[in-house]
Amino acid sequence: MLFQEFAALLRAIEETPSRLRTVALLAQAFRQLSPEEAPKAALLLTGSVAPPFTGIELGMAEIEAAKALAVAANLPEAEVRARLLQIGDLGALAASIMPPRPATLRVSEVFDTLLHIARDAGPGSQGRKRAALAALLAHAGPDEARVILRSVTGKLRLGVGEATILDALAHAYLGGSAKTPLVERAYFLTSDIAETTSRAQAGEEALRSVRIEVGKPVRMMLAERLPTAAAIVEELGPHAAEYKYDGERVQIHWDGHRFRAYSRRIEDITHQIPDVLEALQPLTTHPFIVEAEAVVFDPASGALQPFQQVLNRRVRRLTTEILAAYPMKAFVFELLHLAGDDLLDLPYRERRARLEAFVTSSERLALSTASLVNDAPALQAFFAEAISQGTEGVVCKALDGRYQPGQRGTSWIKYKGPAGGSLTDTLDLVVVGAWWGRGRRAGAYGSFLMAVYNPEDDRFETITRLGAGLTDQHLREQLPRLLDPLRQPQQPANVVATLRPDVWFVPSIVFEVQAQELTRSPMHTAGAGVLGNHRGLALRFPRFVRYRDDKGPTDATTTGEVLRLFRRGGE
Repeated sequence: MLFQEFAALLRAIEETPSRLRTVALLAQAFRQLSPEEAPKAALLLTGSVAPPFTGIELGMAEIEAAKALAVAANLPEAEVRARLLQIGDLGALAASIMPPRPATLRVSEVFDTLLHIARDAGPGSQGRKRAALAALLAHAGPDEARVILRSVTGKLRLGVGEATILDALAHAYLGGSAKTPLVERAYFLTSDIAETTSRAQAGEEALRSVRIEVGKPVRMMLAERLPTAAAIVEELGPHAAEYKYDGERVQIHWDGHRFRAYSRRIEDITHQIPDVLEALQPLTTHPFIVEAEAVVFDPASGALQPFQQVLNRRVRRLTTEILAAYPMKAFVFELLHLAGDDLLDLPYRERRARLEAFVTSSERLALSTASLVNDAPALQAFFAEAISQGTEGVVCKALDGRYQPGQRGTSWIKYKGPAGGSLTDTLDLVVVGAWWGRGRRAGAYGSFLMAVYNPEDDRFETITRLGAGLTDQHLREQLPRLLDPLRQPQQPANVVATLRPDVWFVPSIVFEVQAQELTRSPMHTAGAGVLGNHRGLALRFPRFVRYRDDKGPTDATTTGEVLRLFRRGGE
């Protein structure tokens, strides 16, 4: 496919608010792409050139990309930089200054060049990257240059989530949405949208044959939430409750030669937990995949520390001083693979038995504390015990429940207990917009438009405006660094909102938010299509708790979760 055609597709997607129309456009494009091009196009649609666990990232500095544009457009660098300051969007600037050219670039050619740029490192790499980009742009027309520059600077944000792309693959190659779960399964087991695309092209049998590969992260299973112990027991009956530790959730792979550790966002964080991996060394007689919560503990008292202490490990190079000041202990709670056997389809009780036989506890390694629960009083008592041990609550698991990669189901339910008011748990919400502050907050963001995730429609629905709990440091320093690169000139296509903030953001950043209760509101869109009367759900008295850098936007609280909490009265 000519890259000009691909760029036209992206423009059409940006301009349509309809998910069904977006799926149809993508499916048509996939059918037109060659077998070699389709996996590359799928990656480009996600704004990347490799799966996240590889560590290969686009993200060339905008100033360097602007220099390449100046060379390609035969304009003075100072003029390009001045115009960029006025427009604020390098892609839009490129579209305005690049002359029309005959369409010669192909999708594979552009992808391969961007991959080369992303991989280039070492002395002189900055100049090589700039030269390679300028050479590519020299063959690009206005629309092509716009897409290329937004891609290479990590700002190709179409409002198209992975769920929409997977649905489009089912339509393109397998006949429609009925086969989407089969495509999703392949993706959740591999975390590789390029491989999933290739398998979808090959047909159903290729998708069904996907198995866990030690060294490739499996999308982590997510927990539902219910507001009370009684509601959880009503849903699960007798079940296992485990401590919910307040740390970094990690999936650790041993392939027989080396460890790999992946975060909830499927990023390689092996370098951040060397002490945890050392504690797992006695278990390395066979390949395995385990999931654990890595928690910082006080080296003097042994007391577990809150999640914020994990952030001290988020550095490029860990020193012995950091390791000594913020030691970690891993609490293992899942065994997904052992010695060639995939355990996902075993019921929880059997996976737990295999895990208990496999893990030997030590100073830095332990099994998650678990207990069989038969009724609500027993769950309340176990919850109180968990809180007293420095955890944030419990996760309740159905005894016959399977591990469902990438899915959020009622076989896992998290419970954090009463937190004041009638809403008993915090929510993880996505920032989609902001209003400028007034008075003391003038010149900075003053409040934020927050949303829940609707996985069925792959979109974000607003639920509250948030200002309380945010400090001046949050508003003037930390949050601008996080959010400014995500600013959009118009409402993102995958955001459903009636309110109009001063600034829109690509849904990416997750805040943990506490509130008193859920209520109906004509101002917000969360669950509006279900509740009727054009009224969605909103939060009363929301308050910022913390930034969740361990969670991506699709890990956020879902529309279905808040609807269930609302219907049960949040009691």
